[in-house]
Amino acid sequence: MKIAALILAAGAASRFGSTKQLADIDGKPMLQHCIDQANNVLPGMVFTVLGNQHQNIAANITGSQLILNPDWQEGIGNSIATGVTYLKADYDAILVLLADQPRVKSQHLHQLIRLFDGRRPVCSYYHESGGVPAIFPRVNFDALGRLSGDQGAKVLLKGMADDLLRLPLPEASFDIDRPEDLASWN
Repeated sequence: MKIAALILAAGAASRFGSTKQLADIDGKPMLQHCIDQANNVLPGMVFTVLGNQHQNIAANITGSQLILNPDWQEGIGNSIATGVTYLKADYDAILVLLADQPRVKSQHLHQLIRLFDGRRPVCSYYHESGGVPAIFPRVNFDALGRLSGDQGAKVLLKGMADDLLRLPLPEASFDIDRPEDLASWN
């Protein structure tokens, strides 16, 4: 089974106040941290959706094939749809990741992959609901490709409650949205 990692990093990070994808996490850009974790699990099959500040971000990261979302302002749903449309012909499943969850490590991604049965989505479970990182099989690609606006994969996961595998992953509950979040990380 061929699985791609799709990292979402196209937004403007307006609450952060600057290009948070390049914020320092353990001596490297936050996005690079996510790329490295994904490459530990799916080497050579890591893709990153960029939009805002894409040239600046691209110049500061390595190890990922880049997918440009020219309509990144339309929200995370549009970025997921852009990435899935790009990948769907070549992969059997897609692991969706957010660049701003620095406590998610490669061992967590390995756990998700081990739980994945090839038929049902597997999601991280935190805050009493399913979320990303999550793996979606091919049967979900069309629904992912129709996402738009600020509705991300969580909307789909809620609708799949009966056909969903869950991995308790409290580490995914921490994300960096504001400078204070970064300060609490460091």
